[in-house]
Amino acid sequence: MKKVFFLIAIVMTMLSSCKNISNATVEDIQEACENEDWNTAKEMCEAYMKKDKTNPVVLKYLGDAYLGLKDSSFAQYSYDQAIALDSMYVDALVGSADVLMNGGNASLAISRLRTQMEYIPENAKLHNALGCAFRALGNDNEAQANFEHAVLLDPHYVSARRNLAVMQIENRELDDAILNLETALDENPNQADVYNYMALAYVYKSEPEEAEKLFLKSISVDEKYLPAIENLAFHYEHNGKIDKAKKYYEKAVKLGSENASNMLKNSIFKK
Repeated sequence: MKKVFFLIAIVMTMLSSCKNISNATVEDIQEACENEDWNTAKEMCEAYMKKDKTNPVVLKYLGDAYLGLKDSSFAQYSYDQAIALDSMYVDALVGSADVLMNGGNASLAISRLRTQMEYIPENAKLHNALGCAFRALGNDNEAQANFEHAVLLDPHYVSARRNLAVMQIENRELDDAILNLETALDENPNQADVYNYMALAYVYKSEPEEAEKLFLKSISVDEKYLPAIENLAFHYEHNGKIDKAKKYYEKAVKLGSENASNMLKNSIFKK
C-alpha cells in the first residue's frame, strides 16, 4: 500500500510540474531564474510565448535562461528581441551588452550603450555596464569614470560600487576602495567577493592581520569561493606560514584550481 501511495505522489508531482510550466506566470519565470533553474525557466518562457509573444520581460528572462545554459547566441537574440519590443528596457540592454562584451565585442557594446544613453542619459545600470565594457577594452580611465557616475546616480547600487572599488584597489586608492566596499557590505553583508577585495586592499596597506581576517570571512560566507581560498593560501605563503598555506592550496586544488596544484609542486611544501 505504501508503495502505491509513493507512486501516486510521484505522478502527482510530475503533473503539477507540467501544469506549472504550461501555465507559468511572469512571477513563476522570475522565481526559476532567481533559483538558477535555467532549463525550467527556458521551458516556462517558451510555454508563455506560445500564448503571448509581446511581453519583453519574458524575452529578457529567456535571454537570462539561455545565458545560464551557456548559449550566448540565443541569449543575445532573446535580449535583442526584448529591446525590439521596448527600446527603453534597461535590463535587456545591459544583458545584450554583457553578451557582446564577454564575446569579445566590447566596442560594439559601448557603441550600443552610448546610443541608448542619448535617450536614457542618467541611468546607473547603463553607466555600470559601460564601465565594464571600457574595462574589457583596457580603458581604465573611462571605466572608472562610469563606475563613479553610476554610484553617484544610485548610492545603493552594490555592483557599481564594487566595480569602482576594484578599480581603486588597482590604482592604490585604498582608503576610498575600503570605504566603498564597507558601504556595499552595509547593503548586503553576505558577499564573499566583497570581503575578498577588501582583504586585498589591506594586503596593499601592509596590514596582514586584517587581510587574513577578511579572507577568512570571505570563505566563511562561501566555503567554495576559490579566489579567496587561493589568495589566503598565497598570503600565508608570502608571510612564511607554510603549513597554513599548504592547507588552503590543497582546498583550492579540491575545487579544481590548476594554479594551486602548480604552487604545491614548490619544494617548500614537500617537507
